[in-house]
This record gives sequence, C-alpha cells and structure tokens, in this order.
Amino acid sequence: MVKTVDTIYGTVIRKTNKYMGTVKLPGRFSIDKARKLEHIRIKTYDRYFAEELRAIPKQFPDLGRLNAFQRALLEAYAPMDRIREELGRIRAIMKILASIRDDALFRITRAKNVSELKRIRRMYLGRVWDVLHKNKRTFDFLRKLHRVVRRFPKVDPKKKTIVLAGFPNAGKSTLLRAFTGSEPEIAPYPFTTQDIRIGHFEHKWEKIQVIDTPGLLDRPVEQMNPVELKAVAALKHLADVIVFLFDPLQDRDMQRDLLTKVKNLIRAPVITVVNKGDLLEDPDAVKAAFGADFVISAQTGAGVDELKAKVLEKLG
Repeated sequence: MVKTVDTIYGTVIRKTNKYMGTVKLPGRFSIDKARKLEHIRIKTYDRYFAEELRAIPKQFPDLGRLNAFQRALLEAYAPMDRIREELGRIRAIMKILASIRDDALFRITRAKNVSELKRIRRMYLGRVWDVLHKNKRTFDFLRKLHRVVRRFPKVDPKKKTIVLAGFPNAGKSTLLRAFTGSEPEIAPYPFTTQDIRIGHFEHKWEKIQVIDTPGLLDRPVEQMNPVELKAVAALKHLADVIVFLFDPLQDRDMQRDLLTKVKNLIRAPVITVVNKGDLLEDPDAVKAAFGADFVISAQTGAGVDELKAKVLEKLG
C-alpha cells in the first residue's frame, strides 16, 4: 500500500530515533563527536526516506509491459501520461531530498556548537517536510491508483473469453454455472461497487474463460457514468464472443436497445438468447419476437448444450 505523507514522515522519524539509540561513539563528548553523531543521524534520515520513496514505484506494474486489458483499466482511472508523470515525480522528490541532505551535511561540518547542530537538524527536517507536503497530491493520487491495481480482476487476456450480458435477473449467473459446472469466482471490478463473476470450462484441453459483469452491462448506457463506460470499454480487450440474454418477463424494447448499445461498446460476435424457456407457453413465438438465435433454460439446462456448441464454433 502507498503510504500517506504523514505516515512516511512519522515512520522515518521513529526508525531513525530507534537506530540512533544503538549508535555509540568512543571517547568523551566533544563538538567533533557531536558533529559525527549528527552526520550519522542525517544520513540515517535520508536512507529511510529513500527506502520509503523507492518502495512506491515498485508497487506498480511495469507500464510498458501491461496487456491491453490492464492498460484500459488503468486508463479508466487516469490517462497513462498522468500516471507516468506522478510516478516520475517520486523519483524527482528523491533527488530533491538528496540535495537537502547534502546541504545539511555540509552545514554540520561547519557547526560551532550543539545548538547550531540542532538548528541544522530542524532545518533539514523542515525542508524535507515542506517538499513532501507540497507533493501530497502525488502521494494521494498514487495511493488511490494502487488500490485500483490491487483490485485488478484475475482474468487472463490470452484465454478465449465469453462475456455474458443482459438485464438484471436475466439469468447470466445461472448460465455461467451451467456452462462451467461450478460456482464462479467473485472479483471486485475497479471503479465500481459491483463485482464480476469469472468461471472456466475446458474444451479439447483448452481452458475457456466466462465472465459475467453485473452492474456494467446490465443497465442502459445513458445511466452509466464516464468511469463505468471506460470500464466496459476495457472488456473489449477480453471478449471473443458475447452471449446476450433476453429475459422474456421484462420489457422487450428496452432489452433490444441495450443489445444495440452493447454491440456498439464491445465489437465481438454476439449470440442472442432468450432465457427462461421453461416458463414460456410458445418459445418459438417469443424467440421470433426478440429476434433471438436460441431459446434456453439456464435453470433446467434445456438448450444449454446447443448454445455452448454454437459459442465454441464462434470461438473457433
């Protein structure tokens, strides 16, 4: 986790005080001995500050090696140029602190008494604090960004992927279980309060990935905020096939409108499916009314094998 400015500063002070309690120099007290102790103290402060700052960029992936999906997720939070700029500012801060350290060490060599040494220490710490505090926005930005990185869904962009879309209660989670034969993994999706559900099944020794995205693809686009729209756009880097589920018990026109918008957001082959076929008196009529490719019942399993075969055909 990226620490706040206050935490970094407090940690360095505590660690330095603890370390200085172990430092013992031979001989009686003299101004030379006091200079040496203060020299050690300033260098210790600097070492711990450098450790804290160096640790920040290491908590982020190499931006040049991100896959397209990860890159899209980060860019949903902030432009990549802004991210690079803020990470680069940490390196610039380290250089400034090193300059402040060198100035303090030079002044120590010329100090005439203990009072002057203490004044130099206070000045050093004050200057360091000013630099850190003036860059508080950078630390706060990277702290929030790191939370996003930690919440990256554990999906593999190299695997063939089926994305399920449709209105709430259309049966996406039930179909995911029917496809995979097990309970899906639940993973938080960055930038939203919703989760994605991830499942897998094997076909001819190849692992197929199935993703259900509640809260993203199951509501009209005009109700999504800009961040959610970008998060949905990130899915275009994963989807090889979209299975869009119609719920025959909900408004048909609204669902077809959502289908059109999903097609515009994610350009991948789409298979349309009327679910809950076990509740229909005339499945063929409902299928025709929706203009769907299949009628299934994810709950009973009716038609799921045929749908799965079609999906595998689309996946190639």
